Amino acid sequence: MRKYGVDIVSVNMDKTGIKKKKATIQDVANLAQVVPSTVSHVINGTAPISAETQERVWEAIERLNYSPNALARALRQKRTRLIGVVLQDISSEFYARCAASILEAAREDNYVVLLCDASFNNDNVREGVHALIERRVDGLIFIGGGNDDDIIKDCLDANVPVVLGDRHHGELPSVEFDNEQSVKNLVCALYDAGYRRFAYAGEPVTVQDNLEARYRGYLEGLKLCQVNEKDSTAILDNTLHHLKVQTSYTLLEKFLHSIPREEWPQVVLTSNDMIAHGFMSAARRMGISVPEDIAVVGFDDITVSEYFNPSLTTVSQDEKLLGRSCYQLFKSVIKGKKRTAHEVLPQKIVIRESAYIPEEVIRNYTE
Repeated sequence: MRKYGVDIVSVNMDKTGIKKKKATIQDVANLAQVVPSTVSHVINGTAPISAETQERVWEAIERLNYSPNALARALRQKRTRLIGVVLQDISSEFYARCAASILEAAREDNYVVLLCDASFNNDNVREGVHALIERRVDGLIFIGGGNDDDIIKDCLDANVPVVLGDRHHGELPSVEFDNEQSVKNLVCALYDAGYRRFAYAGEPVTVQDNLEARYRGYLEGLKLCQVNEKDSTAILDNTLHHLKVQTSYTLLEKFLHSIPREEWPQVVLTSNDMIAHGFMSAARRMGISVPEDIAVVGFDDITVSEYFNPSLTTVSQDEKLLGRSCYQLFKSVIKGKKRTAHEVLPQKIVIRESAYIPEEVIRNYTE
């Protein structure tokens, strides 16, 4: 504050008006009757300390209003206790829940999580990642995504460890779902349930590695079931990456008007639930009954899918488990362990009203 040409600065004073000296870790140790290293262990949780001693230390910290210098501590430990998380779309329920899981686990270890939204173009993402590197994060977790090898290389060149979630790339440590196998099983289960004409709708496979795996699973399932080429189609549209519901709503109407009704697919598989919701809304507007005229299947099992009308058959994946697993792998990596680990998490086909598959058929692909 500047008043009458003089800079007024607030300083820490005691009741006598004398500026107080900032408490040090030695002051805390003296008051708590322990050595400074014990204070450090209590603050950082780096060693087992008795409950009685911890209570004395925290009481001393509170009485002295001691605030450890985080930057100095980071320099000594060569750790900032900052972790960067790069998400494909923070507005997505799947990615938001995954991020929340990482935040919860990191908070227990006194880590601070810095988020970067990768739903923009790669130049913006690169700027965000470089900002995280400049803040000396201990490591980065990339959730989803693909086509960003140059950005990941920048991290590795800066000696910043990288963990991948919901994707797999080379020798990098990663945690992913078996998207390809899940969709292949789904196609085969649908075929065994009597569906013969198939369609797939999703974003271009170059957008994210998991999307490529899902589409690959669709093609493998068709091949395994010997579905004729004329009885299958794929709608891959870049606009679906950002405007899933709106674009899928208009795409279905355009697609169905382009072919005779007798050639309509009996079932439409989509790369995520939001696209499926758009398709079902368009079908209702066109007077098409789901699943009697066309069955629809989603992917992700977001909350609204169970309560949509009709409720959505989909593939469920535990995004909270993904977040926790990525964080645990991150901790192992920064300790010099599991630098090439690859973990695969399970998924589950959830049968609801939009596409019926008998339970005995599903069991053939889940046991």
